[in-house]
Amino acid sequence: MVTAIEQDLRSWCREVLEVPNDYLKGMLPCPYARKAWRDNKVLVIESSKFEEDVARYCQDFYEFDKELIVVGTYDIPDLEDLTEFTEGLNAQYPSLHCMQFHPDYGADDAELDFLTDNDWESSSPYEYCMVFIQDLRLVVAASDRLEALGYYSAYPRDEYEELVVNRKRRLDYGNEASSNEERQGQEDDAWRQG
Repeated sequence: MVTAIEQDLRSWCREVLEVPNDYLKGMLPCPYARKAWRDNKVLVIESSKFEEDVARYCQDFYEFDKELIVVGTYDIPDLEDLTEFTEGLNAQYPSLHCMQFHPDYGADDAELDFLTDNDWESSSPYEYCMVFIQDLRLVVAASDRLEALGYYSAYPRDEYEELVVNRKRRLDYGNEASSNEERQGQEDDAWRQG
């Protein structure tokens, strides 16, 4: 059964993420979305026990054979509480990347105009929040491919740090072959090239 949140998310993907975007030099905002939906690699859960369900799907992520699990709820927690919860998940499950969506912090707040400069409107009569769960290695590999194409040049520096650099740091955590200074130099070079 397709839930209202899944229907809304699919619509947003079709009308925003899967459409060439001028801000991104004609690239799609998410070049991987269409294929993931088509290949049945996305699972969307509408939850009334949000934190419990998110934790359970993190714990059992690899049993589902999905690239993305989205847990959404209409019972919206405070933004700071959701941020703390999501950060805790990333610490507890180091092989996963958990990312939140909260109606009180959107693409406009992050200065990601390419996600808001469109005519898409939610079909949901109610606001909702979501946590996206993915394999960290796959996310970083996909991000590296996009970075090589200059995809992140449209991103403000702080969003680039949050979405790209911090994920790489988490993946490389404990890698003693690279010092922090070398990593920072590589990140600065990547930002300038983007």
